[in-house]
Amino acid sequence: MIVYEREHDFVLTAQHEHGQVAGVMASYWKDELLADSRHREELILAAREHDRGWIELDSAPFWNDYSQSPYSFRDFPLRPRFVFYQKGIEEVREKSLYAGLLCSMMYTELFQNTLGANPNDDDDIRDYLKKEQKLQTDWKQRLGGGDELNHRLQSDLEIMLFCDQLSLFLCMEEPGTPASRYDFFAEGLSCTFDACGRQPIRAEWISGDKVGLSYFPFTQEFTVGLPYKSVPKASIRKFGLLQAYRRAEWKERRVLITSMD
Repeated sequence: MIVYEREHDFVLTAQHEHGQVAGVMASYWKDELLADSRHREELILAAREHDRGWIELDSAPFWNDYSQSPYSFRDFPLRPRFVFYQKGIEEVREKSLYAGLLCSMMYTELFQNTLGANPNDDDDIRDYLKKEQKLQTDWKQRLGGGDELNHRLQSDLEIMLFCDQLSLFLCMEEPGTPASRYDFFAEGLSCTFDACGRQPIRAEWISGDKVGLSYFPFTQEFTVGLPYKSVPKASIRKFGLLQAYRRAEWKERRVLITSMD
C-alpha cells in the first residue's frame, strides 16, 4: 500500500493500481530510447504487473501500532513481503519469461540498494537476493543469454524503474504540493539512462492535475487515472482500519503528464 497522511484522513493507493499507471507510462516511451522496440509489449507487461504480488496484501490493509498509521510499502515487514513478491513474479513469468525476469531484476535492484540501511533486515534481504539471482541466471539462459540480451534487459530495467518512480510520485504527495515540500523525491527522479545524461529528472506538480518533467522521454503528453481511497481517521477509530477501508468510496486522481518546457 502507498500511504500519505492528511489532517483528518489517510490517502491509500493500492500498489497494483500504481503499477497499472507505470505500465501506461511505459506504453508512451519513445521508440528511439528503447534498446529493441520489438520487445515493447513485454516491457509494458512487466511495468504494468510488477506489483501484482501486493494484490492480496492490499485488499486488507494492516495497521502499524508503532507509527499509528496503515502499513505502507516503506515499512511493511520483509519476510511476508518477499513471499508475495515471489508469487507475483511467478504469475508474470507464466505470461512472459522476459517480463517475469524484468520484474525479478527490478526487485533485486531495489533491495540491493537497501543493504546496510537496517542491519536487522540484511540476512533476510541476502537470502531473497540469492534465490532471485539464481532464478535470473536460469531464466537468462533459457532466453539465450549473451551480451545483447543483457544490454536489452538493463535498458528495459532502467525504464521500468523510472516509470515506477514517476507513478509513485503521483501517489505520495498531495496534488499541487510545492516542490519545496517534497519528501520522497526532493532530489528528483533518479535517471540511469544515457538520453538524460544520467542526471536526476525533476518532477513537479504544476497544478492540482498536472505534473511536469524536466526531461520528457515520452512520445506525447498523456493523462493517467489513479484509483485511491481517503480513509477518515474517525472511521478507523470507530470500525478499525479494515472495515474503515472497505467502507471508504473509491475515488480517481487524473493527472496530465507533460514537459516543463
